[in-house]
Amino acid sequence: MRVQDYVAEHTRAIAESLAHFVRTTAPDKLNWRVPVSDGVTTRSVLDLVAECVAVNYSFASYLRGEPHDMEPPVFQEAEPALRALLESADALAKSIESLSDADLEREYERRNARIPGHRFILMGYRNMAYHAGQVNFIQTLYGDTEFHVPPNWR
Repeated sequence: MRVQDYVAEHTRAIAESLAHFVRTTAPDKLNWRVPVSDGVTTRSVLDLVAECVAVNYSFASYLRGEPHDMEPPVFQEAEPALRALLESADALAKSIESLSDADLEREYERRNARIPGHRFILMGYRNMAYHAGQVNFIQTLYGDTEFHVPPNWR
């Protein structure tokens, strides 16, 4: 299996895992912004998904040589957010799959950083894994004591 295909497979899988964590979040907590201090709050679960959607599409465009950034969409409900998440992860995975081995050695310019392709192709995965952990933490903050194991982890 090529590295590109392996990373693409795991990019889709972590999106499915993140979607599972969102689906297991209490519906009344999807838009909850945890108060931190002096009117400052965290982002909500749906805000986190929106960021992943924007990052996935942005990274996909960079890999295709069409650099542009996308503003995160605004979601009020889980299902449209999760459809967008899975579609964006698939778009990113397809961009990764289309890369040649030589593309893994080239550098991608990204906000004052030059990132080699073999690292850049993991950034979407890492971003979604990080946000999955944030969703888990929000669940912990509202008292959910169960770890909701995604079906694709079994």
